[in-house]
Amino acid sequence: MSNQSTDTNNTTGPQAPNGPGYAAQPPAGYGYPMAAPLPSGKATASMVLGILGLILIPIILPIIALCLGISAKRMADRGEGGGRGQAVAGIVMGIIGIVFAAIGATVATIQAVGAF
Repeated sequence: MSNQSTDTNNTTGPQAPNGPGYAAQPPAGYGYPMAAPLPSGKATASMVLGILGLILIPIILPIIALCLGISAKRMADRGEGGGRGQAVAGIVMGIIGIVFAAIGATVATIQAVGAF
């Protein structure tokens, strides 16, 4: 037989504070996990300008998107805001936009020199 008592008033066993049938409460300091911080304005602006830089203005907007993206990514890494993914997207699209603008300028220069 077991050594445990069948007494219902036994307080030495692991029982929830509210009695049987209720889950134990988490210890102090625990609770619901915090939600991820909202994306910063810099991260959102970086991503939007990166998209617009690929479509509309391929010289100025990608440079701005790259600068804002780097700044927003650093802020997110320090925990000062969210939107790290948007910042990385802005950085990538900014770099792609700058490369496309450089290729376009190079091709235009070669065609202009070849016309003479």
